[in-house]
Amino acid sequence: MARRATKINEIRKTAKNTVLLLDGGSTLFGQPLATQSEGRVVVEAMNALGYDAMAVGRADLTRGVETLLTRAREARFRILSCNLVSSKDQKPLLEPYTIIERDKLRFGILGVTEPDAGSALGEREIAQVLDPTATVQRYLAEIRAKSDVLIVLSHLGLDLDKALAQQVPGIDIIVGGRSRKLLAQPEKSGDTVITQVGYDGEWLGRLDVSLSQGKVTESRGEVVGLGPDVPDDPALAKLVESWKQRFPEPTPPKP
Repeated sequence: MARRATKINEIRKTAKNTVLLLDGGSTLFGQPLATQSEGRVVVEAMNALGYDAMAVGRADLTRGVETLLTRAREARFRILSCNLVSSKDQKPLLEPYTIIERDKLRFGILGVTEPDAGSALGEREIAQVLDPTATVQRYLAEIRAKSDVLIVLSHLGLDLDKALAQQVPGIDIIVGGRSRKLLAQPEKSGDTVITQVGYDGEWLGRLDVSLSQGKVTESRGEVVGLGPDVPDDPALAKLVESWKQRFPEPTPPKP
């Protein structure tokens, strides 16, 4: 996280146009500190980094719906899923989408969760995951009326992202995850630009696009490495150190 902060700050300082910071999901758990804190440390870091939005992926549900909803209340960014709904009334458990207005542009950002994410739920009677394509289609006109650029944050995987772009025309950009593809350059499916960059936060993906009348006319990707040659951001390094004090590793039992 401290190295990521260094690169994000560099990009923000040098970029001449709007910068959005987005995540494709399955982000809150996995690493020991993240799991031990039930995702709190990840949300704290993403708050500090100034994230704009993330999608919900299967791994974000492994501690249950209530834990996810608690983390969403703590987040200063939007945690989105249009197809994670209450089993009782079929209403979304989180915001399905958000509209971000920046530099005189309106960015509509919709989150979508993979269909088999429901297998992570212990409380199946509380929530279910609806068909992603049908649900994205349901929201498309509503978001389009409110935005200039439509971005889908997807945890469907690259193949399903391509299928979604073909079946639901009108999506400008898909920022994806799950299939762990390290795409040096974005792919195109119809008029939709699709990108994803690896897994476990080992890389930072940068997608630069040119727009004309709300349409993406050019796109260029970059894989930003976060190896040991990247210095830690001091503020994030201090935050990481505080986590280790707040959430010490459990002492292993004596043999």
